[in-house]
Amino acid sequence: MNDTHTRVLASRFAVLLLLCGFALAIDGCKSAEASAAKTVEEYLTSRGVPGVEIDAFYTDPNFPDKAYVSATATHNFLSSEGKPQKELLGFILKRAGQGWQVEKMTAYTKEKNRASTLLSGQK
Repeated sequence: MNDTHTRVLASRFAVLLLLCGFALAIDGCKSAEASAAKTVEEYLTSRGVPGVEIDAFYTDPNFPDKAYVSATATHNFLSSEGKPQKELLGFILKRAGQGWQVEKMTAYTKEKNRASTLLSGQK
């Protein structure tokens, strides 16, 4: 009876540890995404873009030190319809310590397959 009780407690503890590991992994992804978004926002605002909206964030296990971010930049000038001009932009980021650095600008996409292709260096 005591041996059965110990096994039950051990299995419950193992499940609890597993769930904690998943929570930490998810939190790590969210912090990487937030850090990448901040990098792109700072990059664009330092170039005079007043409005930045992050549209997509993507990482690929084949390229662990890179990320793809797409953003919509809203400029101060108006389009022919009298609305603020918007520009769709894509970025390849590379790891820089604990954060990210813009490596280059690239095509805009919200699709994971296309983002993966862009991360691989293909057009």
